[in-house]
Amino acid sequence: MPSARISRLCNSGEKTTPVTRRAFCTALATLATWQESPLHASRISASVNPQIEEFDFSTLNGLVTPSGEFFVRNHFVAPNLKLRSWRLRITGSVKTPLDMTFSDLLRESTRTLSVTLECAGNRVGGGAVGTARWTGVPLERLLRLAGLGSAVKNVRLVGADRGIEDPSRPPTLYMRSLPLEKALHPDTLLVYQMNGGHLPVEHGFPLRALVPGWYAMDSVKWLDHIEVLEHEDRSLFMTERYLSNQWRGLDSEKHRISRVQVKSQIARPREGELIGESPYVVRGAAWAGENRVTKVQVSVDEGKEWHLAEIDKEQQPYTWVLWKFYWSFQRPGSHVVSVRAFDHKGNEQPLSRDLHRLDGYELNWVHSVRCIVK
Repeated sequence: MPSARISRLCNSGEKTTPVTRRAFCTALATLATWQESPLHASRISASVNPQIEEFDFSTLNGLVTPSGEFFVRNHFVAPNLKLRSWRLRITGSVKTPLDMTFSDLLRESTRTLSVTLECAGNRVGGGAVGTARWTGVPLERLLRLAGLGSAVKNVRLVGADRGIEDPSRPPTLYMRSLPLEKALHPDTLLVYQMNGGHLPVEHGFPLRALVPGWYAMDSVKWLDHIEVLEHEDRSLFMTERYLSNQWRGLDSEKHRISRVQVKSQIARPREGELIGESPYVVRGAAWAGENRVTKVQVSVDEGKEWHLAEIDKEQQPYTWVLWKFYWSFQRPGSHVVSVRAFDHKGNEQPLSRDLHRLDGYELNWVHSVRCIVK
């Protein structure tokens, strides 16, 4: 849709916060220097093609994860998108299909949120988790501009990355769908900035979705198409991937993975670390997706006794909380340090994996490390 058409829609009486001319011109000026190359990253690499890298969780030292250290989980090779030719299309059950340029997006009012993203398959103690400050346009705003049909059920987010997910099928685009309620939530964003800078290629340049409180597979990268659906999404990534699979007698029961489960991890001490001075400060982070972390407990005797850790008093929604525990040890030798977290709805980290779970998602049981006291 041409910019003039969008301007007419913006002035149609819908309440919005306009972007100032100065802010818009400043944003446009940055396009000339926009970096379309990957960041120099200091992550732990597991795969090059597709790119899979983890944040070194033992280096955790603040709420925000630097962009170059933020984990990367790609299904396919990152597409080579050019800003000048890129478009965002909104089609399907809408009154006015949209075809927006990046400049059109910059004219919309923005929000900035700090959000912790975690891969649905992040292992216990793993680095497929991180927190960043994201800036973009509420998805709700663009859906309202397009005008939703009366029978909408889901909103499909389609990325530009393509590849073979199933050898028996042709190449497919990566796509995920949100139920309408989550798509219209004011905190669900289409973001083009990360930590105050441009969105790096490996994190979805030029535009990605941000679905706070849900696992990161729903925050689709390299977004260029949104389809508004009046039916359930039966595509591969909705029906055959990211499903919990629980054994029920002679059969199994499958459900969609969505909301992040309460979880905590130890950053220090590291596995096998040699510790000399007492008290030693055990540190880490805890998160609970859409919920709020209320308590973190630490054990230094393989779970026999649990002690309250100190957590940040002021928490931001969707964001992990840092915690610490002062450990005054009495004897040298090998020790197992464990952590577990609780949220405001009464959920807590389980001591172990549910033996009935057959899938590799929502891995949130108690994290433990073994260290040596001198």
